[in-house]
Parts: sequence; C-alpha cells; structure tokens
Amino acid sequence: MATPNLNEPHATAAPAVGTRLSVRVDEGMSDDLAVIMRTGCNASDAVRRALILLSNICHETWSRGHYPDGVMPHYTSAIVEPYDPDRTPEQGV
Repeated sequence: MATPNLNEPHATAAPAVGTRLSVRVDEGMSDDLAVIMRTGCNASDAVRRALILLSNICHETWSRGHYPDGVMPHYTSAIVEPYDPDRTPEQGV
C-alpha cells in the first residue's frame, strides 16, 4: 500500500455506524496501546480515546483555518491540565 501524502486533502468515507474496525497491531502500536491501557482501560477504549483526541485536533485545526480542510495537521505538543486528585467521573477523562 502506498504511503499517503499528508499534505494533500483526502476524501475517504468513514466506516458505516455499527461496523467493526479491524487494525493489524504491530510492535509500535502494541507499545502505544500498553501506555494508554495503564490508565485502566481496555484496548478498544484506548483506541476510542486516541481517535477522539486526534479527531478533535484535526477538527479544531481545520475550523480555525490553521490547515486546509482534509490536510493532516503537524502537531508537536499538547496542553495537559494539572492533575486533580479530587476530580469526579462526571468531569470526564
């Protein structure tokens, strides 16, 4: 499979709601999943959380006009809120 050019927009349809997503896990992905799963979630939840994070990065970058719609943003850092031992589940993750 050819490596996609991340500097060009792509129009690929998302999988239909209710279908299962299949991804081959290589060594790097296994290591990445292990890091996220240290928070107590399972592999499916880890993938969901990572997907939500990347989706939010793309959406915000495109909606603010920092990158053309459909072009993968290059990101170098993240803003992390300070740890709060008193946070409740209602505050989200």
